[in-house]
Amino acid sequence: MWKHLHTLLVLTSLSLAVSGCAFKRPVRGPDGQVVLNELGGPEVDGVAATLEKSARAAEEAGDYPRAAQAYAQLVDQDGKNTRYLLAFAENSRKSGHNDVALASYEIVLKLDAGNIDALEGKGLALMDAGEEEKAADALAQVVRKDPKRWRTLNGLAILFVIKERYDDAMAYFVEALEQSPNNVSVLNNVGLTMAIENKLEDAVEALKKAGRLAADDERLRKKIDLNLAMVYGVKGDLDKARKVASRHLSGAALNNNMGFYAHLAKDDVLAKSYLNMALSHSSKYYDRAWKNLDTIKREENELEQKGKAGGGKRVKVK
Repeated sequence: MWKHLHTLLVLTSLSLAVSGCAFKRPVRGPDGQVVLNELGGPEVDGVAATLEKSARAAEEAGDYPRAAQAYAQLVDQDGKNTRYLLAFAENSRKSGHNDVALASYEIVLKLDAGNIDALEGKGLALMDAGEEEKAADALAQVVRKDPKRWRTLNGLAILFVIKERYDDAMAYFVEALEQSPNNVSVLNNVGLTMAIENKLEDAVEALKKAGRLAADDERLRKKIDLNLAMVYGVKGDLDKARKVASRHLSGAALNNNMGFYAHLAKDDVLAKSYLNMALSHSSKYYDRAWKNLDTIKREENELEQKGKAGGGKRVKVK
């Protein structure tokens, strides 16, 4: 009992002593941060680190607008940080905001004229914006500095596809795959290029391989599968087109796509049937389905006029 009482008295006296300190002018001790460092306390992320973590998580999830927004806040805090500026530009470009991306790449190049990442990004953004000659110039500068950058090689290949120089395009795609083996984006582009050349079996094989490699990325797998379904449409194999597309689409969305695939298969009666089903089942697809129907009618009229004039029709896969 006495032992417990003694302990209680000691604790009470310590409490009073601590309370008493509040009435005295404190003596300045060592810097608080120094003390915390010496104690080895837990690290707490600052605002910048927290924002960057959020941005990276958004990037990994394919949410490029949210990532761009986070990097924009980081740029506001440090407008000369080229890492933040580049990340903001990349995510803006992937979000479709090419003007914003280009402005950011230019800022990086003013801060660091030899920044090859900014020059490459600028070239890709110009290509996305349809500025093909300027894009080619920027990407050519990149390849002179570093001929092993797969994104630049892939971009130059696409520019050759646009110019319908398919042999040159394939040479660059092959080199891109040498530098980045089994790259899903490059294989996807190879498949589409082969489809444009009407090498449909090769196109299917390239897209199937890309799809297998993208199996763990649902967003990317969907994009590749829908391209594969489109190629099956061009081949006239609508059963396989439906089977592949139905992995990701159903109802009105599937009917809308099937209408497009039927059109590619040159069965516009079936195409109209699918598109009418899409219209009747969901107002969400009114706009897209009406545009597809309008395209079919317009092409039918063009074909009829060219037929009267003795001309032919050239089909491109987009």
